Amino acid sequence: MKILVNFKSGFKQTFIVPKCMLAVEFRNMAKAIGGSIESIEFSLPPRRQSSISGSDFREGILQLPDRH
Repeated sequence: MKILVNFKSGFKQTFIVPKCMLAVEFRNMAKAIGGSIESIEFSLPPRRQSSISGSDFREGILQLPDRH
C-alpha cells in the first residue's frame, strides 16, 4: 500500500508498506523518520466499478487527521 505523509516541516514522503502493518506502528515509524506529522494519506488500490467497463478504474484517497 502506498502512503503519503505530510510532515509539519513541509517535507513530504511516500512510503510503500505491507497491508499487514498496523497503523500505529506505521505512524511511529514515520514520526521517527521525519518528525511531527501534519497528515497521512492512504492511497487505495484501483477498484473495478460494476457500472463501467473493465478497463476503467478509480483510485481513492483516505486522509486521517493527526492525533494530538
